[in-house]
Amino acid sequence: MSQLVSSKSGTLDINKYITGFPSVVGGGSQEDINLIEIYFINRGIPNENVIDVSVKNSLETFIDNYYKKSRVEKYKSYTHKERIYTYELSNDNQFVSSKIKKHMDILDNIFVICSKNNKQPNYTFPCTNEIDSVSEYIIKEYKISNRISLIMRSDVGDSGDGGEEIKTLYIEYRHSNNVDIDKINETINKIIRKILYQASHT
Repeated sequence: MSQLVSSKSGTLDINKYITGFPSVVGGGSQEDINLIEIYFINRGIPNENVIDVSVKNSLETFIDNYYKKSRVEKYKSYTHKERIYTYELSNDNQFVSSKIKKHMDILDNIFVICSKNNKQPNYTFPCTNEIDSVSEYIIKEYKISNRISLIMRSDVGDSGDGGEEIKTLYIEYRHSNNVDIDKINETINKIIRKILYQASHT
């Protein structure tokens, strides 16, 4: 189980998530963390037991107009424990990855998930009768830099949910030890401020 904490600060410090915690729940070290996802919390849901990261269509329209979209792809993913088998439905490209959540944090109106994410050989994924979940979704990526992307994900619910489309927006940072972490922080916090401001005015 990953660790969830709540903190208050005006600025996100990526370096804290890479080096600042004395231990990581689930084993391993913080040096294992190579993926940080930053979600925007929808405070319109009055339930303190729920972290709602869904976004409005009006915010998606702003994102489409303000940021340059680099790709749109439809996927179908099969999950078993920490492994994910993913199909790109437009070209039948297939790949397996492992994603182990190491740390989670709530910082004002953002929700941070830190993970160890690695590509795996396709044969490491088990047979289909051991699948935990299946999801089909569309990813719109707005590439900010080689390490940072803004991601709009659209999931279609099953018939039990009325087939309602659920959209989430998050910043994806792919860590490397040789980056300029100050520049990374500056870029990410600029995006956070822009989106939180826009979300509060829609």
